[in-house]
Amino acid sequence: MSNVGLIWTDLGAIGSYILAMASLDNGIALFGENNGDIYRSTNYGLTWTSLGIIASSRINSIASLGNNIAVFGDDDRHVYRSTDRGLNWTDLGEVGSNYWIATIASLGSGIAILCVGSKIYRSVNYGANWTDLGITTHGRGLTSAYLGNGIAAIGDQDGYIYRSIDYGLTWTDLGLITSHSISNMPYLGNGIVIFSDYWQYIYRSIDYGLTWTNLGIITSDASWGSAYLDNGIAVIGDNSRHVYRSIDYGLNWTDLGEVGSDGISAMAYLGKGIAILGDYSGHVYRSALAVTHRHHPTIPTEPNRGKELSRMGSL
Repeated sequence: MSNVGLIWTDLGAIGSYILAMASLDNGIALFGENNGDIYRSTNYGLTWTSLGIIASSRINSIASLGNNIAVFGDDDRHVYRSTDRGLNWTDLGEVGSNYWIATIASLGSGIAILCVGSKIYRSVNYGANWTDLGITTHGRGLTSAYLGNGIAAIGDQDGYIYRSIDYGLTWTDLGLITSHSISNMPYLGNGIVIFSDYWQYIYRSIDYGLTWTNLGIITSDASWGSAYLDNGIAVIGDNSRHVYRSIDYGLNWTDLGEVGSDGISAMAYLGKGIAILGDYSGHVYRSALAVTHRHHPTIPTEPNRGKELSRMGSL
């Protein structure tokens, strides 16, 4: 399993503008697009089927909640829910009143959280209903993660981290951790969690997100996509098409070079040594243990931050 996430194959332009990916179970995966389209795979990301335009606006976040249930949120603050592993979807209506749903995370046992702008919402019935907790973050909540043992964390646009130890019911503001927006936050197990920010820095915690160490500038551009691939292996994709890989629980990182055909916007681990990533040109890349050839796209002339700014909205 030491070469998990090391080699990537371009499956081609399957969609048009991928923003979110998620793994369900038994090889089922989903990704959402800028136009509200959902794509579904039933063979560990090898082939994909468009389910059509489900949402009325871009899909920023997708999460599997267990029991065959998945949810996603869109730019119009609507939550969509599937009870058949992402095959059919029901619009649950609008949650919140400002900005867009940037992140959703499952905390287990049917409990989930999402962020609408600077407000945190919580569900205790597998995403069927959502409650405003009355908690306001400093900036818009952009990323969230479940760290096990009832512990969850949220990173916001202003660089603050919020932490809960009671399955998302109450939250503690840990203060300003970085001076840049926190863009993604994968949990690596054993109390270890990392996040990358909008200006190439990676931070690491070994105490379930309570304290953080700045590892310095790692990526060559802003990053949105990340995934934990088990056995201490993690990957992060940036806006300059590069994939970075760690094999020691996020402590050290290796630049694998350019992989995407455009900025890498989403990643997911599907199990069995298989990972996927999506980019802003709709390409899906797949990493599997049996892969023997690597795709080398054209080298870009300069980093493309325009699509990153489009994704974040006006700051």
